[in-house]
Amino acid sequence: MRTLDWIFAARPMLLVPVWTIYLVALHYHHSIAKETFDLLDVLSLSALSLAFAGAYYINQVYDIESDRLNNKVGFLPRGLIRPDAMLAAFVIVSLAGLCVAGGVSFWMLGLVAQIVVLSWTYSAPPVRFKDRPVSGPLANGWAVGLVTSLSVMPRQSLDRLGLLGWDNPVYFFLAVVAVTIITTIPDRDGDAATGKQTLAVRLGARWSLAVAAVCLGAAVAVAWRSGYPALVYAALFALVVSLFALAAPTTRLILLAAKVPIVVLTLMACAFYPFYLLFLVALILGTRIYYHKRFGIVYPTIA
Repeated sequence: MRTLDWIFAARPMLLVPVWTIYLVALHYHHSIAKETFDLLDVLSLSALSLAFAGAYYINQVYDIESDRLNNKVGFLPRGLIRPDAMLAAFVIVSLAGLCVAGGVSFWMLGLVAQIVVLSWTYSAPPVRFKDRPVSGPLANGWAVGLVTSLSVMPRQSLDRLGLLGWDNPVYFFLAVVAVTIITTIPDRDGDAATGKQTLAVRLGARWSLAVAAVCLGAAVAVAWRSGYPALVYAALFALVVSLFALAAPTTRLILLAAKVPIVVLTLMACAFYPFYLLFLVALILGTRIYYHKRFGIVYPTIA
């Protein structure tokens, strides 16, 4: 059970957005570059996964009190893992991610290094981007949206620079910023009690949803201008749900608005790469079994 604690403390369900964005961006890149999924893509995705696992480890170390106040199931508040051990895990998996990225290319090493640096500045004092109204969503958008989608070109050159289509990273950046803003809304009471100044604490639920809706609207425009109808529909569907939540900001609708974008994009990724669907089914079943046996709760849920 201890080994499983470490695996699930890396929050594999929160790695799904990273994997999904990578695979969707990879599909569009491969369609332009006339390439197929190969070992280089596996290594790039592995480096990203290790770096983001480190980010989730260190985030929990500095979120102990707010997680307790927000009634989140935590490994640290329950004493299952010590904070110093989790900090050590952050260092180990981050270094592993950098090593894998360095083996791929200098370009990939630079991208993963950005994630590692943002992992620290996002959670640890004195910077703590996550506790700030603007830098928190922007840091998430940069790492999960922009850097992840740029990673589909692990060996960059001037000749290949235009193959990605620069609108793809912008689209994912805007989508992740929107989702990050929405996810702060259910936590605003606990965050305010611990001195955090997230956008939801500063503006409240409705204004935060309005800002998120603007970001999703911009994502729709970017995808439309780029000629990616599937991405248009994904962002548009998320925008509609966000507007419903804006009209009636119940906890259930807010949680649904936060999850809809990644669910829609995940379905797209599964359509592009059927093996990803099999992997996700196994992951969800395994996560459900683990959280039921370990904590007596049902997780994950749609809303």
